[in-house]
Amino acid sequence: MKLSVGILTFNSESKIEKVLKSVREIADEIVAVDSGSSDSTVSILKKYGAKVFFRKFDNFVAQKNFLLSKCSGEWVLFLDDDEVLSEELSNSISKALLGEKTDFNGFYVNRLTRYLGKWIKHAWYPDWHLRLAKREKCRWVGNGVHESLKVNGKVGYLKGNLLHYSYDSVSQHIRKIDLYTSLYAEGAYRKGKRFSVLKLLTSPVGAFLRRYFFKMGFLDGFEGFVLSVMASYYSFLKYLKLWEIEKVESSRRS
Repeated sequence: MKLSVGILTFNSESKIEKVLKSVREIADEIVAVDSGSSDSTVSILKKYGAKVFFRKFDNFVAQKNFLLSKCSGEWVLFLDDDEVLSEELSNSISKALLGEKTDFNGFYVNRLTRYLGKWIKHAWYPDWHLRLAKREKCRWVGNGVHESLKVNGKVGYLKGNLLHYSYDSVSQHIRKIDLYTSLYAEGAYRKGKRFSVLKLLTSPVGAFLRRYFFKMGFLDGFEGFVLSVMASYYSFLKYLKLWEIEKVESSRRS
């Protein structure tokens, strides 16, 4: 069965080669949708034989569905530009697709994240994501930032970790939070969601408690504390930006 590996890229030169090396043994084709990289991302992709397409970024759902439309394999494995297949996961994918018959139209993979130089084994783990699916049985849905892969039919779970080399610095994390919260607020407003003081006050507290205590992030050391605080900040900022959008729109109408 032909496997397409689909990747979104943007100024990804620091990590994309590691991603490509991890999939070259199992991928029949590598398809990348780049949103305007100014570094060597595109040349690295072409070095590994990837089919590269350009699309200006607007939101993750639209971008990933465009990526899906450019894949030709019966199966598609979706990866971010900082996600690397472990050897065990690579073998699991091969076995799943080489089976004479499978009842599954999609598979979840378990993501293990490296944050500020440390593997996070509690606050963000286990972290199951539906990433492998039959091309004609799936599509991306969501509000632009909290996207998810919808698969028609039965789904299974694969052994092995998807190694996520996430934020190398606090500044990098903050920049991503700024982008993601803006996308969330814009999408939520378009869908009719409105600002709530109660959510602004309680959601950040809940986000911290969920990561640090319920998921036992305290066992991840200081990094676990930092990412729990960041989760709280993310939650606060997305509702604050929703309030800001409402205020701007209200002033325009008055």
